Amino acid sequence: MTRPRTSAALPSRRRLIAAAAASLVAVLGASSCSASGTDAKEAGAGKGSATRTVTDIAGEVEVPAEPKRIVSVDFYSPATLVDLGVKPVGVVEGFDSDDPDLRPGRYHEALKDTPTIGMYYELNIEAVAQQNPDLIFAETRFLRKGELKRLQGIAPVVQLDAAGVGAWKERTLMIGAAIGKSAEIKKQAAVFDKKAEALKKKYAAVLEDNKLAVLGYGQDQTTWGTYPAGHFYVPAWDAVGAKFRPFTEGEHKGVEGSVSEWLSLEQIGKLDNADMIVYSYGAGDFVNKTLAGNTVWKNLPAVKNGMVFRNIPASVVSSFEWGTESLDALDGVLAQISEKARS
Repeated sequence: MTRPRTSAALPSRRRLIAAAAASLVAVLGASSCSASGTDAKEAGAGKGSATRTVTDIAGEVEVPAEPKRIVSVDFYSPATLVDLGVKPVGVVEGFDSDDPDLRPGRYHEALKDTPTIGMYYELNIEAVAQQNPDLIFAETRFLRKGELKRLQGIAPVVQLDAAGVGAWKERTLMIGAAIGKSAEIKKQAAVFDKKAEALKKKYAAVLEDNKLAVLGYGQDQTTWGTYPAGHFYVPAWDAVGAKFRPFTEGEHKGVEGSVSEWLSLEQIGKLDNADMIVYSYGAGDFVNKTLAGNTVWKNLPAVKNGMVFRNIPASVVSSFEWGTESLDALDGVLAQISEKARS
């Protein structure tokens, strides 16, 4: 994950996405060894078995047949666990925030009082151990040197990754399989996929004819960037087949799925290759105040044509049920876009 510099970044959110830009090179290395079998291989999963063998991005790992005390040292797995009726005993910081752009409220309500174990990129290993977990979920590209081995000394670690278009779905299926709930997670996936296909067909024309820019901005409101396909900010847009504007010279960091370079407002004209611009849910002041007097911004094709819209909240989809809720919200945004495009 890269650190998005958007207005949605309230204190916990700013920290949430902090260390990612430097970590994205590691993402590709991790994802290249990602297991294709998201149905965990539940060898020896017969009744009464003490353990099961599951497959994560690093290979096979023995996990409890019925884990009772799960600690999530990543951002993503808690939502999937909650959707599957499992409450982790330890989570990263941030679930006490009711920021609607951070996650849907039900996850805050379910986990706001859960003990915390630091941030996903700055763990408190001792706090993890204090929860006496029998299973740990970790997005290991964010672990510091030696932390994976220390975690593995506490409990089995299922290693996760989410780099690239659709990779979050593989990760979510992997989480469900790791706790013996493959059937349940597949049902949730089917609901999401059905909804995504319906929206893809419903808005096929506007999605085909208009290149999308998903706009974020720096915390001091002097820089901007856009998110490409495969970035963790845009899974709902990916699911409906949105076509993203290509990066121009000087924007691409050379890492697939990475946010663009953060550019000065003087370079906002690079967005002239976007037919529609969707700005971060909390970026209203940036768009309506900071950019309002920017002549280059006002003369962009998307701006002149009224094709600038607010993005959905909580766009960092972390589970299928979260994703289905995001698609419901996206339906509303696409309806606005479609109406404007026809006018």
